[in-house]
Amino acid sequence: MIVLFLVILLIVLAGLAVLWVARLPGSVLITLGPETAIELKLVVAVLAVLLIGGALALVWGALTGLIRMPSKFSRAREASKTRSANKALADGLLAAEAGDVRSARKYASKAAKHGEDERLKLLLEARTAEISDDWSGAERAWGQLARLPGGHLAGLRGAATAASERGDTISAEARAREALELRADADWPFNALFDSQVARGHWQEALDTLAIGEKRGAIKGDSLRRRRAVLYTALACGLPNAERRDAQRLLADAIRSAPTFPPAAWHGARHLMIDGKVKAAQGVLELGWKANPHPALSQLCRRLDQADTPKTQLARLEALAAANPEARESRILKAEIAMSSRDWMTAIRSLALLVEENPTARLCLLLEQALRGYGDDKESNRWGRMAATASREAEWSDIDPNGSAFDYSRRDWARLVYAFGDAGTLVHPRYEAYGRELEAGRHIALPAPARRVSPLAQPSGRSAPIAAEAGNPSPLASPPLDYVSDQEED
Repeated sequence: MIVLFLVILLIVLAGLAVLWVARLPGSVLITLGPETAIELKLVVAVLAVLLIGGALALVWGALTGLIRMPSKFSRAREASKTRSANKALADGLLAAEAGDVRSARKYASKAAKHGEDERLKLLLEARTAEISDDWSGAERAWGQLARLPGGHLAGLRGAATAASERGDTISAEARAREALELRADADWPFNALFDSQVARGHWQEALDTLAIGEKRGAIKGDSLRRRRAVLYTALACGLPNAERRDAQRLLADAIRSAPTFPPAAWHGARHLMIDGKVKAAQGVLELGWKANPHPALSQLCRRLDQADTPKTQLARLEALAAANPEARESRILKAEIAMSSRDWMTAIRSLALLVEENPTARLCLLLEQALRGYGDDKESNRWGRMAATASREAEWSDIDPNGSAFDYSRRDWARLVYAFGDAGTLVHPRYEAYGRELEAGRHIALPAPARRVSPLAQPSGRSAPIAAEAGNPSPLASPPLDYVSDQEED
């Protein structure tokens, strides 16, 4: 459009020039030889010059067009190939995302012939290999992409994923670690490396990666502190008894990171108890109870010192309940303390309020025990029957009948890293598996060298709170502390 406008403008200007020249007087004399001369009017001469100039321009344009024609054909052919390659790449990537392996391979082959950008060809090749479950081929393509400018981070991510899919976690971690060293803004290198280390149970390496993630800003706040607490506790629980001092240091770090993590408080207090540091163990239990009461902490509090008298044991439990008096577990503990003092009416009132909130099997059995101590056998039997169909308590399942608590496997610890680390909730493997758990009212491992029964275990001389099954020993029997310690250490 612009060219046409210019041509019309030139014609108009030329016409105006001719009209202006036609008004001028004079002529142009052209001498061709000694006796030959041609005289032309000025306007004719101007028109002749314009016509000759136009003819020369046309001839010159034709000649240059002929000279440039081969290069134009070459550029047109390359442009056609580029369009074809781009279309093949786009169609191939769409086919790969759609899961059409056959079409993706066809377009990948076409793009490999005509494509100019090696990165796009490798990307299509890698994606095609992935949807074909050819993880070795995918890892090879991603690895080549990682060596090209601009494709390093994407190539490392794809290679790490491919290596993980084919079961080579070492290569996957190496790729993620290499990407983490690039100091890019992407979060996947930290997440991929951390997740792999946690899944393998490499707690110390996961802690190191967590520290890097903290420096890079990939994780912060409560999630950071809670994840660190779980990792410290898992690492401490995996250490042998010979390294108990290191375990205590790790557990102290875990408690400082997240006092609301009951396993850290329980294991920390247990290590101090084994070393004879009863006062320190009591302090750890009260700290954990204040942050997040858990029945396992009160169970351990009952057996901190083998030399405890019933009065001393009650004083410990009262101090524990006072650390968080309004919590549900503290109210249950106060009811148990009341039963130990044979204050049945106080215990019944407390338990009745708790049962109204959530009638679990544990509370039904405790209320049965309190009513039986009070002397109301009919009502006691009714609550005992209700316990058979009432819901169980997840936290109560964390306590093993043999005396240990939070006896988690590597998989359970790995789940806790995310369940507690990110959401602040515990996992309860025994509850999920419906495994055997401690019966309500049975206080395990009471320190009784002469098999002395704690007042908390049997508050009434009239009858045991929970009758022993025929042929089985009473669940109120208390194994000695040495036996319990051995069981826990195992």
